Amino acid sequence: MSYKKKLIILTYDFPPGNGGIARLCREIASGMHSYYSSVEVITRDIVGPNTDFKPKNFDIKRFSEKRGRLELAIIKYLKNYNSSEVDILCGVWHPEAGLALLAGHKNIYVLGHGTEFLYAKSVFRKHIWINTYCKLILKKVKKIITNSHYTEGLIKNIDSKAPTKVLPLAVDYQFFHPQPKNNTNDNKIRIATLARILEFKGYDTIANAIASLPEEYKNKVEWNIGGTGPYLPELKELIKRLNIGKNVNFLGFIKDEHLTEFYNKNNIFVLCTKESPSSTEVEGFGLVFLEAQSCGIPAIGTKTGGISDAVEHGNGGWLIEQTDFLTLSKMFMEYIDNPNILILQGTNARNRVLASCTFDIYNDKLNKILKDD
Repeated sequence: MSYKKKLIILTYDFPPGNGGIARLCREIASGMHSYYSSVEVITRDIVGPNTDFKPKNFDIKRFSEKRGRLELAIIKYLKNYNSSEVDILCGVWHPEAGLALLAGHKNIYVLGHGTEFLYAKSVFRKHIWINTYCKLILKKVKKIITNSHYTEGLIKNIDSKAPTKVLPLAVDYQFFHPQPKNNTNDNKIRIATLARILEFKGYDTIANAIASLPEEYKNKVEWNIGGTGPYLPELKELIKRLNIGKNVNFLGFIKDEHLTEFYNKNNIFVLCTKESPSSTEVEGFGLVFLEAQSCGIPAIGTKTGGISDAVEHGNGGWLIEQTDFLTLSKMFMEYIDNPNILILQGTNARNRVLASCTFDIYNDKLNKILKDD
């Protein structure tokens, strides 16, 4: 049922830009029109890989000014709206929520992702950025909607009274769908990994797991890596040193329209993200795990960050301890010996997504959070 208010989604990350926040805000914008009188996205005018993006069921206002002037233009634009007539959903707490507050709005909600609430060893981030500036913003917004229980915990560490609500992410189950598998009888496992190639993503754990396999098993493993990033040269050097080059395919950046095909060409998804108190790099949720599962591909993740909200151990996927490459290696051997495990868990993964991780379900829950005041 439509709501008399307008929903404004204020986010600097939006298509044609790529990334988790951009895709999440796109799905929210597309799905919330049935709950509000209208939906408008306010964002930057940027270039990105998804150049063919076309909005559905919502309007977009893009600002192309340079930083500084951009923020002033957004504040000025938001002042055209009466605060009582709009709800504002911000992609992150800074700068979006701060701009909405400066424009005089009160019905402000923030999406929480994880890394933006960490400070690691930085004294400035800890005392000024997080415990002063961020804490002030958290006190003034109506609700912080977090993607995982882990992210909620980060916020509660900043302010135990912060108004949080956990809403794990969803996936476009119609786009990410199972396709016929062409290599189901060759007694081989094809491992998919898709992420920005950064050291904390745990590529070394997977590489060491493959290298630890007995030769007869190693010959039955293919590792397909999608993505680019600064750790790529080191990863290639590690793979060369471990002598597993014949097992690895580097596929580079994969466009959105090819993601479903990428997942379906494999029969297991693995990403072994690491977490460290001295780093601000963490997996706040891990949308790629859901994308793979929606394609009927079981997923293996680590018990770090918010991954346990994306992967349910024993139901479409498994969780291991970070850096535990020996356990991962044993799992690979088990799946080679018993390929039906992956087929069964792939079915469980798809069913789990359909039952609880679609954007219809997500947007319905989001609507209740936004109206629950």
